[in-house]
Amino acid sequence: MRAILLYEGSYGSTAVYARAIKESFDLPVCDLQEVEPQDLKEYDLIIIGTSIISREIYQVDKIEALFTAYPEKFWILYTVGLSTPELTNFDKILIENFSPAVRSQLVLFHFRARIVSKRFLLMYLASKRMRKQPGTTIDDVILGPEEMHLLNKFGATVELSDLKQVQKLVDYIRVLEQYYV
Repeated sequence: MRAILLYEGSYGSTAVYARAIKESFDLPVCDLQEVEPQDLKEYDLIIIGTSIISREIYQVDKIEALFTAYPEKFWILYTVGLSTPELTNFDKILIENFSPAVRSQLVLFHFRARIVSKRFLLMYLASKRMRKQPGTTIDDVILGPEEMHLLNKFGATVELSDLKQVQKLVDYIRVLEQYYV
């Protein structure tokens, strides 16, 4: 099975997860923004990593275009956000971002990014917004200009313990490889 990993890395944590996935497989890793549909024709499995902020999955139009060119391929999407994955309603986020055709084919994994001590103000402000937007988590609360400024300035990080989350994605690919002819 030929696989490729594409990612967009706005804040740094998506790239950290891309490197962790690459450690388990010998596959090319490319910037999502630089890939065109014809670049994917030889691959059977396409893994895409991107971030979720304010309910928005980054590069969703690009992902839709790539999928539309090759709906018959295997597609894995991993997203990176600030909330605990178990607390976020990803169905709602996927419905808001992707067409039904893409949603039916994507296998989703969500990983967590962290905010270190200098960035606590961002989390505090986002938490205040969450209270004003019932039923939201950090990943689907709409961030204001001040929060976006802080995120752009400080980015996000990944703790070593968070990288263990990648194992679920790795295991999924290993099972997929066993059944791929």
